[in-house]
Amino acid sequence: MKIKLNWGKGLILGMGAFMLYITTMGVYMFRQAPDDFDHQYYEKGLAFDSVYNQEKQVFTDKVQPKIKFDRNNLYVNFIEPADGSILFQRLADPNLDKLLAFKSDSGNVVNVPLNAFSRGRWDLTFTWKNGGKKYIYQQKINLQ
Repeated sequence: MKIKLNWGKGLILGMGAFMLYITTMGVYMFRQAPDDFDHQYYEKGLAFDSVYNQEKQVFTDKVQPKIKFDRNNLYVNFIEPADGSILFQRLADPNLDKLLAFKSDSGNVVNVPLNAFSRGRWDLTFTWKNGGKKYIYQQKINLQ
């Protein structure tokens, strides 16, 4: 048995197949998990110059904190007395991120116990004020 198709039937079948393909792709795309993007992207972009200047100020004033850590403690030695915060960011699990406020002791040292932190890579962001200037310093560490 031979099926005879004319142009009209071929066009309708082709359009139907294309519409089915587009509909299938649309359903597939809407079932995917939403993209992980930074919801504060525009606000961070507007504040970029301020953050950049604060990071640059650390090197201009030569006030980079010296970071040492052992198994249980993180020691941050500042050049001058400092008052600010440390943001611990875990890229593998953002639910573990912590923000800790600090004030350096008489020796300009901040001691942070590491018992509550899981082992692995952490990004630290130090934000502090000293002498009317604001500073931001970033450091990556790997806790064993």
